[in-house]
Amino acid sequence: MSQTHHFGSGSFKKELWVASKKIFPKLTDVNVEFQSGQWEWIIADSAGNFVRSVNGGGGGWHGINLPSLGLYGDYSIGFRSTSSDTKKIVQGDINYG
Repeated sequence: MSQTHHFGSGSFKKELWVASKKIFPKLTDVNVEFQSGQWEWIIADSAGNFVRSVNGGGGGWHGINLPSLGLYGDYSIGFRSTSSDTKKIVQGDINYG
């Protein structure tokens, strides 16, 4: 049965993991709304090891689908800054299960 984890606002200069790097079982996709700034998605496996980074973009809504990247399984999701300014997240949703 599919579930959704909603996360609220946050800000960061270097890196931010959703729910303190919680592992989401059978993570399928993530949607996030950024206020501004250049950033990238970061994905870690269930052991906490870095798996992949993907360009995220700037402000507005952005989405990523893990199966389309060949990633099936349990992962944590985060965001990494690719510029020096503070990044601000408005909200987002993680679909898993």
